[in-house]
Amino acid sequence: MKINFHKILLLPLLLILSGISPAQTNDETILKGIDYVYHLKFDSADAEFNKVIAAEPKNPAGYFFLTMVDWWRINIEKENDKLDDDFDKKVEKVIEICEARLDRNENDDMALFYKGGALGYRGLVHSIRESWLKAAEDGREALNLLQKAHEINKDNKEVIFGVGLYNYFADYIPERYPVVKPLMIIFPKGDKLKGLSQIKETSIDSKYAKTEARFVLAYLNLIYEKNYQETEFYAKSLHEEYPENPIFEKYLYNSYAGLGKWTEALEGWKRITEKNDSGVAGFTGKYLKREANYYTALSYAKLNRLLESEKYINTAEEMTKELDKDNEHTFTAFIYLLQGMLNDVKGNRETAKLYYEKVLAMKDFQNSHQEAEKLLNEPFKQF
Repeated sequence: MKINFHKILLLPLLLILSGISPAQTNDETILKGIDYVYHLKFDSADAEFNKVIAAEPKNPAGYFFLTMVDWWRINIEKENDKLDDDFDKKVEKVIEICEARLDRNENDDMALFYKGGALGYRGLVHSIRESWLKAAEDGREALNLLQKAHEINKDNKEVIFGVGLYNYFADYIPERYPVVKPLMIIFPKGDKLKGLSQIKETSIDSKYAKTEARFVLAYLNLIYEKNYQETEFYAKSLHEEYPENPIFEKYLYNSYAGLGKWTEALEGWKRITEKNDSGVAGFTGKYLKREANYYTALSYAKLNRLLESEKYINTAEEMTKELDKDNEHTFTAFIYLLQGMLNDVKGNRETAKLYYEKVLAMKDFQNSHQEAEKLLNEPFKQF
């Protein structure tokens, strides 16, 4: 499998500063605005953070949280790059306000935090757009700012969240990708278990990053740890608190799939496909539509309801052709594998082979080549 070193080394680091924020005099307003963000009430969140700016125009807090709102707008609707220009302007404003404070006091931990946080968000958007060099530049600077801020204030719970994320990834990356170890020499040594413990501490004790920490714990356990019980625990609490948020909801249904709870997974993913088809706010994204249709098809197949699966896998394939122009995406590989298996079960061996050959013509995603070669040699028989 071809390794994108920028992605492996720097994308996780861009998450580090995304939820960090030191104590403010506008606590109640900021907390209200943050809550609106996770409920996807973006205009209401903007209004709250603009109150913070009006009260303290030289404080970077309000400006930073406006970038958080736009980051979530983009995160929910990744295919809409028209949002990027406004986001970039808001990031530049945060940097401008922070640098003015740092000119007066280079050890202003608040300014260091918010400048780093804005760069972290911008790096995440660069990564979505696959601009890895720009993402790398923002990631390096954000990490440097975090380290300096931590040296100034080691007791801030929001800081501990960032340090925990760094500790996790700085240990996980060389463990998962040994070829990267020589490149990690330039970074401080990490500690994965300590990192998870620090993030859990933040999810309980922090003022601003509690929700972000639970979100990250759901993400880490789903994507990296494959601990689907932990994923279910955090994703369920997030979904119950923020039922409008599609990311929290889909993480819950991802955990059901990982745990083999196919009836629950089917019920959940069908709800998402229905929300997508009905145009429910936050659920209309094309990437979400592809993912929901794939998992609905997979859930039906696992429950041996193959005829019902067919409609959804065909929609997923239509979406991946639209979204994946260069035919190089994990979802594309697994959609083709599932199409091949469904055709094998239906007795359409030649069609199944065509799908397996498509997988082999792509990059190798999570052992997709090994699975395709196996299925080319021996037809798939039963889910």
